Amino acid sequence: MEKWSIGSYRKPFLDVGYFHADELNGTVEIGEKDSEFALSSEAAALLDATLKGLMRKDSEHWPALQQKTADLQLQNIVSVLDDAGLIRESAPEHTLAKKQHLLQEALSEAECALQRHPFTELGVARELLDFIADTSPRPFDALYASSTNIYLVYARVALQSWMIICPPAVSAAAALLERLLGKPHPPVEVEFSAFWVGEVRKCLSVLTWLLVRSQQPGAGKLCTNLLPIEATDSGLNLAIRLERWGLDFLAEQSGSQYRASFNDQNDRRDALIAASYAQEYYITDRFIDLICPAIAKRLPRPLKKLARRYYMEEAGHELYELKTCKSLGMSEDALHTALPTPFAQLLCDFYTYFATSDVVSYFAAATITEGLPGQENLLNALSAQFSSAPVFNNRPSRKHEQLNDKLAHQYISRIMLSEVGELSMAQQRSTATAYALLLELTHRAWEELHRIHVVNRRPPLNFAMEDFL
Repeated sequence: MEKWSIGSYRKPFLDVGYFHADELNGTVEIGEKDSEFALSSEAAALLDATLKGLMRKDSEHWPALQQKTADLQLQNIVSVLDDAGLIRESAPEHTLAKKQHLLQEALSEAECALQRHPFTELGVARELLDFIADTSPRPFDALYASSTNIYLVYARVALQSWMIICPPAVSAAAALLERLLGKPHPPVEVEFSAFWVGEVRKCLSVLTWLLVRSQQPGAGKLCTNLLPIEATDSGLNLAIRLERWGLDFLAEQSGSQYRASFNDQNDRRDALIAASYAQEYYITDRFIDLICPAIAKRLPRPLKKLARRYYMEEAGHELYELKTCKSLGMSEDALHTALPTPFAQLLCDFYTYFATSDVVSYFAAATITEGLPGQENLLNALSAQFSSAPVFNNRPSRKHEQLNDKLAHQYISRIMLSEVGELSMAQQRSTATAYALLLELTHRAWEELHRIHVVNRRPPLNFAMEDFL
């Protein structure tokens, strides 16, 4: 952390309710409600005027104080007053009015996108509104079984996860759904607390995309049979069985359009490669956040130590993917100004949800993001072979891949679940369901990149909700 200073304020001012100048003795007494400091100076009149000036945010002294070019004695006085909490901020960057204004803009953007890509299933909108209104606990298995339409399942799980990780997004989602139903929409007052509108807009982008995609072909679940659970078993055995089930599921899927797009005749190949690494960066950038809720649990000491170690081993890995993105012409600023792909957001939100609500399912599914044992890193292999970008360099991503292999992260589920002991059939079924959801989501994420960047010919980074529809 950097040391706090006057330069840390945007528009500081001296906030004192008690101010008494004694010209005879050459002192000025100030404080919040009564005298806290008695300041003396040979130039008492100048000190009096200066301190009164500092009570204004537009005082000519503040720029010099913030740049440390003011009179040294004045700098020392203001530093003491700041430590005492008498310097305040007059212009917070994120005012409530600004937050509410940006929220209205985000809602309008989502509504316009849904008008241009009409969402006609109003019964679904009503059901999702009822889902938001009903705050009673919902078992994850019931959420997964609530629909054969995978995008509507994602919508329900997303709303459930946002209730934990971004509550203002749930209120904003309700406002959007009410607009779809033709209800009057006065300005929505959302309690943002420490949250910022940018994240709420990202969530609205996901919901808008889910509603549109739920009406399009290919919305049915790909996973129709979960891993069968017939007896109690150890966490380790469950992890191994899920790995085998996952590989079988992936082998059963029809030919990958994403993979087929890597050929010399595809003029969208380079855009697809860049978009893929951007998605990898978005996920890796949030990856260590996903581990934190699990660490906070009162877990057995061996398991907690492993979770902490996993956190430390993952910290900083996003820099590998960022370097690759930069070699493809994407700056860090552009990456964070753009909207992340919906699937990247869902993946991170869902893992955070499971790390919060069901650590067994979180640890079991961790291998999906790391790569199942024996799986190659498809993106690194294909991009190295087919990229025609002149300065493309995926060596950082390959170093990331090699580091994960060295740290045995492909076996992270076995390592973690070997510490949980025997599991009930109910826990195993819930974990098998979560695993199915996350594995299918990961599979679909790659295919969605093909749809957005090859079929729809979108650039690697996109900045509007409609860009993903």
